[in-house]
Amino acid sequence: MNNSKKITAMNDINQVCETTNYNMFSYMVGNREVVHKHVLNLAKSIKVKDLEIPIIVNEMMQVCDGQHRLEACKLVGKPVTYIVKHGLSLEDIRSLNSTNRKWTSEEYLMSFVKLGHKDYEILHWFVETYKFSISNSMSMLNDKGYINSMDLNDFKLGLFKVSNVEKAKNIAQKIIYIGEFFEHYRKRSFVAAMMRALNDKDFIWTTFKQRLENFSGKLKNQGGVDDFTDNIERLYNHQTSIKNRIKLRRFYNSN
Repeated sequence: MNNSKKITAMNDINQVCETTNYNMFSYMVGNREVVHKHVLNLAKSIKVKDLEIPIIVNEMMQVCDGQHRLEACKLVGKPVTYIVKHGLSLEDIRSLNSTNRKWTSEEYLMSFVKLGHKDYEILHWFVETYKFSISNSMSMLNDKGYINSMDLNDFKLGLFKVSNVEKAKNIAQKIIYIGEFFEHYRKRSFVAAMMRALNDKDFIWTTFKQRLENFSGKLKNQGGVDDFTDNIERLYNHQTSIKNRIKLRRFYNSN
């Protein structure tokens, strides 16, 4: 480390400082790799509201905690705040990373409910009323039938929006009806598969309901969404004329 960096670091021990001189910092060999996608998500968050959370560096200005935040600040051209802690080593970094606990979806939801966000209040009511997971409930309420990583990031930023409550209620009630015939009806992967079906223009609920009532034994517990989709499709097409059989979509555009 050059003398100017050393002088700066020694003067700044345990103080919250701020700089746009990103070249002051370096990364410690052996620390976790920077994940570009996480940097982009943080940059988006900082643009919405920069909480100015300090990164932590040692006296050699090596980043011990906050690599992604530093890169995100670089990306958006915002000053980075930092705290110098003397003597931090790679072992300290590993210990810090292993004990950090991320917020749960429930904690994000209740945080925005307490702040009076109406869309989150509706989401909370929906989860409490129909007892589906937060992610499944979001997929029903956003009128898409699925959520992707961008939707999840928006949810954490307080940007989730409800699009169609009545349609979501209708979907939830239909899936709950299936519970009379299939014990795994609340399994997240099954709910996701049913949303695929219920949002498919070729899927007719009354046809599926009839098949379910007569041949519910053909609906089996599966591992993933695609497997459940195959199973739902097979049940729907059972004793259905060739011209009326359906092929459910397996993928959605994530853009």
